[in-house]
Amino acid sequence: MEVQEVVADTAYVEGNGEVKRGGQKSFNMGPNDVLEGKLTYDGSVHADGRVEGELRVTGNIDVASGANVKALLEGANVNLKGAVEGAVTARDKLTLGRNAKLSGDIVVRRLQIEDGATLNGHVRMGDVEAPASGY
Repeated sequence: MEVQEVVADTAYVEGNGEVKRGGQKSFNMGPNDVLEGKLTYDGSVHADGRVEGELRVTGNIDVASGANVKALLEGANVNLKGAVEGAVTARDKLTLGRNAKLSGDIVVRRLQIEDGATLNGHVRMGDVEAPASGY
């Protein structure tokens, strides 16, 4: 069992720059990276830079504390630690970290807000329907 846990935690980089961890694809943005436009992705995204547009992923979205996001976000679990302006849909859970600043409407199944986070927008909680595209 210990061998399986080590294997599951091992990450490797494919030729296209994607990181796979435990069979899941992950797209990582560094602090100097900028994404403008629409990203539809079968995996998870970690944003530590600037994002403008739309992120629709099958996996999770993590926004780091130094990130600046002006985008529609849609993912399974969304974890915000930075500044986000735009609508957020979390098919399972949205977590606002203590320094998160979210300005936008949210649709979530579960919501966790840490002390110090700010949220300005409308909240709708309950079962979130997956769009027809599967994202």
